[in-house]
Amino acid sequence: MAEHGEASSSGTPDLIVQVISKLLEDLVARNDQLPLVPAQVTPFHSSRPPAITVRNYLEDRILKYAGCSEETVILALIYIDQVVQFNPEFVINSLNVHRLLITAIMLASKFFDDVYYNNAYYARVGGISNSEVNSLEMEMLRMISFSLFVQGDQYERYRASLYSHVGQPPPPHAAAAASSSTTS
Repeated sequence: MAEHGEASSSGTPDLIVQVISKLLEDLVARNDQLPLVPAQVTPFHSSRPPAITVRNYLEDRILKYAGCSEETVILALIYIDQVVQFNPEFVINSLNVHRLLITAIMLASKFFDDVYYNNAYYARVGGISNSEVNSLEMEMLRMISFSLFVQGDQYERYRASLYSHVGQPPPPHAAAAASSSTTS
């Protein structure tokens, strides 16, 4: 395992993965106490919670096999947050968090990364069928009004907030660090 703050083999800082996992797991634990209303069931809902934890799903499946950047993971969190903001009746719980996560990561990777995997690959990584990941992709896009662009200041607020959860300032972005070292 990488040292505190170091990047995992996927290039995503372990701190970000730990914080996002903890935030989602805490949210799921709280929301699992609420009754499930049939009208709130969406294509993201499974019939029973997966046996894998959110953290293990993110670390041992998604990041291990899809190699996401810090930016992609933060964008995915923003997309998940937008699903809830734009759809107040939607409640993240143990029945939908895994499908939300793989779908948000896939959309963020397609939007941000120069090179990304196809839907069939994300389906295999996420443990769902290709037709299901295709359907979830369209459902999430619909739920966030097909709005994948995130303003830089919104992204930076989320990034700073994630790092503040561990009491650390965000490290400089790789591009910013590279350009400042060449101008020195």
